[in-house]
Amino acid sequence: MAGLTAAPKVLPGLPFAQGLQEAAGAGFLLYCTAALAMLSVKFWFLLRNAGGRP
Repeated sequence: MAGLTAAPKVLPGLPFAQGLQEAAGAGFLLYCTAALAMLSVKFWFLLRNAGGRP
């Protein structure tokens, strides 16, 4: 276990990988927000036009 805790300080690409992970997390949150917004708009239009057509 001691080797696993010391390994991240030695790996040369770790800061780059952490940056990619942060960017991926931000992208996922942006994707979820956009999907929620589009679904909300879709349901709003659906409820708004519910009585219009038989």
